Order: sequence, then C-alpha cells, then structure tokens
Amino acid sequence: MSKYFVGVSYYPEWWPEEEWETDFSKMEEIGINAVRMGEFAWSWYEPREGEFNFEPMRRAVDAAARHGISVIMATTSAVCPPWLYKKHPEVKGGNIYGKYTFGGRKGNCLSSDILREYVLRVTEEQARALGGHPNIVGWQLDNEPGFPFAEYDELCEKKFRVWLRERYGTIENLNREWFNMVWSNWYNDFDEISFPTNSAEGAWTPGLFLATRRFFSDNFNSILNMEADILRKYISKDVFLYTNWPGANWSVSCFDGEKYLDYAGWDNYVPLPVGEDYRIQLRSAMEHDFDRRLSHGKHRFLVAEQTCFPHANALPESLAAQTWLDVSQGAFGTVFFEWRSPLGSIEQNYSSMLAGDLSYCEGAPAVKRFAEEIKHIWPLIDGAETKSDIATLYSYESSWSTPGWVVDGPYDQDFFNIHGAFRNALRRDLDVVGIQDDLSPYKMISAPGLRISTPENAEKLIDYVRRGGILILNRDCGMYDEDNRLYTLCPPGLFREMCGVSVISSISAASMAKQQPDDFVGVEFPDGSRFAAWKDLSKLRIEAPDVEVLATFTCGKLRGLPAITIRPYGDGHIVYLAADCNDYRYYEALAHSLNSRFGFKPYFEAEDGILASRRIKDGKEIFFAVNMTESAKKIVIPQGMVNCLTGEALGTECTVPFFDALVFTKK
Repeated sequence: MSKYFVGVSYYPEWWPEEEWETDFSKMEEIGINAVRMGEFAWSWYEPREGEFNFEPMRRAVDAAARHGISVIMATTSAVCPPWLYKKHPEVKGGNIYGKYTFGGRKGNCLSSDILREYVLRVTEEQARALGGHPNIVGWQLDNEPGFPFAEYDELCEKKFRVWLRERYGTIENLNREWFNMVWSNWYNDFDEISFPTNSAEGAWTPGLFLATRRFFSDNFNSILNMEADILRKYISKDVFLYTNWPGANWSVSCFDGEKYLDYAGWDNYVPLPVGEDYRIQLRSAMEHDFDRRLSHGKHRFLVAEQTCFPHANALPESLAAQTWLDVSQGAFGTVFFEWRSPLGSIEQNYSSMLAGDLSYCEGAPAVKRFAEEIKHIWPLIDGAETKSDIATLYSYESSWSTPGWVVDGPYDQDFFNIHGAFRNALRRDLDVVGIQDDLSPYKMISAPGLRISTPENAEKLIDYVRRGGILILNRDCGMYDEDNRLYTLCPPGLFREMCGVSVISSISAASMAKQQPDDFVGVEFPDGSRFAAWKDLSKLRIEAPDVEVLATFTCGKLRGLPAITIRPYGDGHIVYLAADCNDYRYYEALAHSLNSRFGFKPYFEAEDGILASRRIKDGKEIFFAVNMTESAKKIVIPQGMVNCLTGEALGTECTVPFFDALVFTKK
C-alpha cells in the first residue's frame, strides 16, 4: 500500500450533493485519506427495478479524489429495496418468530434463488459502472456478513435438506452419525428434517445443531464468493477484495472466506480503554492476530470500522492508542465509523467524527495527530511481516457445537482469555491458526475448548508434541467427533494417553460455591496467587509417573488436588487444565509459569499496561510499545535503538506517555 488508510465511513446518498465538497474538504483538513462508501446504497443505484444509475456515486468518487481521498467501495447485498420485497416477499428470511417483514437491514434469505439473482445483477451493474475507476482502491463484499444470521424460513429449510443429502448421502448415515434413536428421532427421509425453532423439551440435538451452523456458514460464503467472482472481472489486480467481519468468530467460517478474499477486515467496536483497565484491548489484539492469519500470508488486514467518538468517561487520546495497536499488529488502514450521523433512521445520533452541529468531535484532534505521525512511520513498515513462534488454535466447529446460538460463548471466551493473556504476559506476538495449518513453526500452541476433533486431527497435534512442541489443552478437548457425537472415551478423550491424566468426575463452579460457601472456589499457583473458576472443576486421576502438578484446587474435597498438569511427551510437553477462569490473569499466571521453564524471551521489559509487538521488514525489526492506560509507563529496551518517528537515539530506559506509542528500531 502506498499509504496507511486513515479513513471514515461516508454515505453520499444521505446528503445533498452540494455538501459533498464541504465534507471531503473537512476530511482532508484532519488527515482523512480514505472513505468507505456504498454498502447500503441499493435503492440509490436502482430506485425501480432495472433502472440503474451509478453516476451520482461516480461523482462522489470523483469529489473524494479531488481532495486526495481514496475510496473503498462496497457491494450492497446487506440491504433490500422495497420494490423487490413487494414483488418477491420470499427474498426476506425469518427467525424463530416467523417471516421477516420489510424494514431495517439484513435478514435477506440467502437460500432464495430470486434474491441471489437480483443481488448478483446489481453487483454486476455496479462493478461494470465503477470497477475501473482509478480512485477506487478496494472493494468490500456485503456488510458484516454472518451477523445476525440465523434464518429459519421455509426456503432455508428446503435448501438445508439438500445440503444434508449432499453431506451424508443416505438418511441412514445421518441417523447413525447423529445418534437419532434417542427419543425416537429416527428419520425415514430427509424431508422429515426441520429446524426445531419451537419444539418441545430438548429442541436441537447436538448433530442437528452443528449441521445447521455449518449450513448457514456455507450459504453465506457461497453468495459472497459469487460477488467476488463478478468483481474480479472488472477490477485490476492491484485493487483488493475484503469483507468486514463483525468478528472473526461470529457465525461464518472466515477460514472459508479466505478462498475468495485478498484480505480480511473486521469492525472494531471493542470499548475504549479507561484508566488502568486496559485488558479489554486484548480482545482487539486477538482479532488483529486472527485477521492477519486470514490474509493469505500477507501479514496485513484492514480495520474496516472503529469508533471515532470517545464517550464521556474516556480520554480522546485513547482513540490514538487503539489505532496504534491496529498498526502494530499489521493493519494497513483504520476506517472510523462514521463521518456524519444520519438525521433519521435507527442510527440517528450515532457518535460520529462530526458533532450534531457539524463541528469536529472531541476525538478528531487525536485522529489528526495520528494521521500526521503515521506518514513518517509507514514507509518503514509497509510490507512488513509479523513472525511468531507461539499460536492459539481456533476451531469454528468447536465454537458452533455449543448448544444455542452463541456469540462469544464459553468456547470463545476461553479462546479470547488464553490468547490475550499469553500475548500480554509474554510481551510477544501471537498467531491464530487452524488445525489445517502447518504447526511446525510454533514452539507453543494453545487449543482451548477443542471439543470437535477427528482422530486424524488429534494425531496431528500429538505428533506436534512428539516433535518438540508445547501444547495446552483443557476439559472438553478431544471428546466429540465431527458430528458432535461423544467418543466412548473419558476426558481428555483422544488426548488421554498423551496427557497422562483422566477426568474422574466434575462439578460446576456454581454448585461448588453453594456447597462450600466458605471456600474460595478456584485454583492456586505455587506463588500463592488465586483465581476463581468459572465453569467445571474436574477431579483428575494421574495415570503416568512423569505428570507434574502446576496448580491445585482451593475448595471442598478437591482442595490440594491437581488443577493444571504438565507432562513431557516425546520431545515436547503437554499441559492440561482441569478448570478454566474468566480472568485474563489466570492465564497470565500460567504463561509466566511456562515462561520460567521454557524461556520465551519478551521483546522488551515493560510496566503493566504496555502491549508489545514487532514487525519485520527486509530483516529489520521494528518494535511497538503501545501504552493502553492513562498513566505514563516505563519500558526497558536493548541498547542502540532509535525513535522511528523522530530519529532520536534512545536510552535503555524509556517512558511511553499515556495512551501513546513508542515505535523504535536499531540505529
């Protein structure tokens, strides 16, 4: 990229054309050099069926160009014009309460052939009209695909049955894989299968539920893939395709999305840090690492939306800190949402870059300062890579296998916590990987909640440990097959022999707290630090003489029994957690314990609140120390470093101002 995109979302269809120049001029004034436009403009393009007019948008793109502002254009399949719904009501889907009526956005039935026909037609017309414009540098597919997406209308149900027939071949195979003799759920034909949106006791069976999640993901990815195929006919190779995932873990398999996208993007609405409470930003860090993985090894991604308006209890400078975190982990642009708030509709009064009276919001000076500083640093890091030897493994199937439509449910919470905690405690970059990836570059991998695991995938992880890797597992790992059916094994299932332990019995943290009201229900490390358990506590049987205990339980009849174990296996080590905690610091304590043993050297030493990253370009290391707190923090760095922004030589002890970043490299 020739520049770091400091962008905003802008909707020219909302405003009189005579106001566009003023808006673009004010953007230019504070350093905005990119706009994202078009994702909700279908009725502007096609006010009546077949009457296409893209000239107003072309004029808006031209106006942006006059102010040095590049355009990221979006397809418009996230909305539906009223005339289309009136003519074909089936283009709207439905939820557990029934069919959607017209209004709002999204809710389009992606199983409707009619909807797909119209979506692909407007995409083709848009691409034909705008695809060759020299000021359009990238295209976004749809808007926040996969959220919300739980459609239970009749067309989806019919297509789901076809999908099941293709996956299982015969109804006998499906019945066997889903263990359907329970409660006489044995089907005679695929046409008997429905979405149990209002069933009696029990509702979704595990196999049916996981199958629906796979189907919804495939359905969404298929239409996005079609849009990508159309766009590639009209755009040059240097124009990028991406979509703005609402989060890499929400609904749709972003690993599948990688097949048709150049880059991943995500919408960062993680709350701004306040005071010393910075750990919320570890969620941002995890999403950055995930999206970097989803970009074909290019080590970069786009933050497609990010808040630009500090709330009343946040300092404006926190915007800059959050944006420097984007840069430090590989973003090639940050697009703030949004430039102007609509005067009507559901998002009126939305916090925007311009206040209600069209003056700049309180965060604009921080954005302007960042826009100036990134100009100096971008040439040093454009094209850089992030190289890490530690990773966290993500499994969509394991997340989806949790009963209920869960976003950020127990699986994802464990994943966020352990990934963010290890990154923070070790002051190093982490990668996100899938089981399909090459695991050999990594010295340590965490695979929390890996419920769904085939014998082949389990063997891949076991072999990783044999060859010298450190693998971290917890309670549910290795217990369910690819159809969400239990193996006839005791936890840790397929990994039991390697772990050298088995689970005898478990109790929920809530039940333990009621039964032992005077006890601290949690886990204790040898240094005396204690952390509260938040799910099950499992009693372990030690089955190998070389199993070592890293932490113990604090409560009831489990008191003093192993809560975390480690065992050498082959040339590597396996770590097993018999309890989880909804506290980053629990996993930070584990990271410190493993670090003292295996020596994962931090990039630099720092006070709490500094997030550390490293980018590498042409063999040169560029380090980032991002202060996510309201107080200045000290760091200790190697000798011979210089400030990348000022060129000033640095001593070994430096201070990073509040909500600021220090970027440095060897002299």
